[in-house]
Amino acid sequence: MSYSIEFSSFPDFAGNTSAPNIFSYNLLQNLAQLSGSAPVLRVGGNTQDIAVFDSSLETALVGIFNTNISSDYPTTITIGPAYFESYTTLPGIQFVHGFNLGGNSSRARAGTLASVSYACKAIGNSLLYWEYGNEPDLFQVSGYRNTSYDETDYVDQWLNGTRAFHQELQQACPDMATPERFKFLAPSLAGAARSAFNTLDPLDIWQAGLNADRSIGLVSSHNYMGVSTALGITLQGTLMNHSNVIANVDKQVNESRRISGLSDELNPNVPFILGEHNSLARQGRPGLSNSFGAALWGLDYNLYIASQNISRSHMHMGTNYRYQAWQPIETNKTVKGTKPPYYGNAAVAAFMSHSNSTTIQVTHLDQHSEVDTSYAAHIDGVLSRIALLNLRTYNTSDWNSNFTSNYTRTVATYDVVLPSSCSGTADVKRLLANGSDAITGITWDGYSYNYELDNGAPVLLSNVTRGETVTVGQNGWIQVQVTDSSAAIVEVSC
Repeated sequence: MSYSIEFSSFPDFAGNTSAPNIFSYNLLQNLAQLSGSAPVLRVGGNTQDIAVFDSSLETALVGIFNTNISSDYPTTITIGPAYFESYTTLPGIQFVHGFNLGGNSSRARAGTLASVSYACKAIGNSLLYWEYGNEPDLFQVSGYRNTSYDETDYVDQWLNGTRAFHQELQQACPDMATPERFKFLAPSLAGAARSAFNTLDPLDIWQAGLNADRSIGLVSSHNYMGVSTALGITLQGTLMNHSNVIANVDKQVNESRRISGLSDELNPNVPFILGEHNSLARQGRPGLSNSFGAALWGLDYNLYIASQNISRSHMHMGTNYRYQAWQPIETNKTVKGTKPPYYGNAAVAAFMSHSNSTTIQVTHLDQHSEVDTSYAAHIDGVLSRIALLNLRTYNTSDWNSNFTSNYTRTVATYDVVLPSSCSGTADVKRLLANGSDAITGITWDGYSYNYELDNGAPVLLSNVTRGETVTVGQNGWIQVQVTDSSAAIVEVSC
C-alpha cells in the first residue's frame, strides 16, 4: 500500500530543505517498519494538470482558489524551481512525479518541458516512474479538450510529450533516459470503461498504440467507492460493506483482464495498479471518510485488491481533504494530526509484512457476508497471518448523537481451522476504537501514532490491551472474538 499526494499539497506534506516535514516522515517510516518496505509516493492528481512551471518564480508554489470550482485546492497554479526541493526531504522514499498534460496552452506545454531538468536533478535515484496526465478520460467534461477528443488524440499527445521529455533527459540527466529507467504510469484513467462522463476507453487507448515506445512500467487506473456528494452514501451501506467492496474492485479486475487479453504486440505485460484511490471522490465526506469506519474499509479494500493480484494501491490525499491519512500542517480548516484512515493503513502494512527476499500471497476467505470478511497471508507458501474483520457499525461519538447505537456492543466469534502444520499459540493484534464513527482514540496493536504524542512516532498506550494469544487446538482449530467495528490480525506459526 502506498500513497498519492495531491500535486498542490506536496510541499505541505514533504516540506523543503530548510523545513522538512518530520511528522510526515515519521508516519511513512512507521509503515516501512511494519511492512518491510516504504510506501511509494505518487505526486499528482487534479492539480497536476493545472500546474504551470515558471523558472523565474522564487517560491515553490503560488495557488489561486476559485471556490466556484473547488474550495479544496487551487485552480490556478504556478510552480517554480523551489517546488522540487520537496523531493529531497524524505530519504528512503521513492516517487512518481506527474507532469501536466491537461494544460493545452503554449505556456503550459513549454513550462512542462522546461520542468523536466529540474525534476530529474532533484528526484534522481528516488524516482520510480514518471506520469504524464491525470484522468484524461475526464478532459472533455473538465473543459481541457473539446468534444471531439478521442483515444487517438490522447495517444498522439502522450507520445509526443513523453518523447520530448526523453530528449530533455538525455541532456539533463542521461542516466535517467535509459530504457530501463525511462518508464511511466499510464494511462491513469478515472473510469474502468467508456461512459457519458468518462470519454476514453482503456482498451481502445492501448489499441491506439499507447505503449509504442515500450515506456510504460505500470498500468495505472483510478478508483473510488462513490462520490461524496451523491445521495444514499452511508458508512454501513457504502464503506463498511464487503459486498460493495467486491463489486467495486471487480470493475478494476475486469479492466485488467481486458488489457491482459490484448495481442502480444499491444499488451504492455506489466503489473496493474491503482495509481489513485480512496473512499469517496471529491475529497471525501465529513463523518464518513474521516471516521474509524473508513479505516476498517481501507483495511478490507486494500487486502481484497491484493487478493485479486492488483499489485499496488496509492491512497490519495491532500491538505484539508476529508479522506486524508494525516493533515501535514495546521490550517484554518483542519488541525495538524494523524487521522483515522492512517490506522487502517498501519494494519494493512502489518498484514503485508515480508522481506524483499520473500514472496507474499493474499487469499480472500469468502464468508458470503456483507459485514464479516477474512484474509490469509502466505509467505513463501507458508501460512503466516489471518485477518478477521467485523464490519458491523457501532456508533458512540457525541458529535454523532442522533445516530449513536442504543444497544450493547456485540462480539462476533470466528472459528478458524489452520493447516495441520500449525501449532502452539497464535498472537492476536487488534485495530480498535470506541466505535465506527470515532475520529480520535484509535490504536493499532496498542500503539498510537498521534502527532500530539511524539510527532507521529509510535507510542505504546498503557490503557489498551495487547499481547493477546490464542491456543491452537486439536486439528489446528482456533477461536477469535472480534467486537463490532473492529478487526484482528492473527499471527500463526506453521
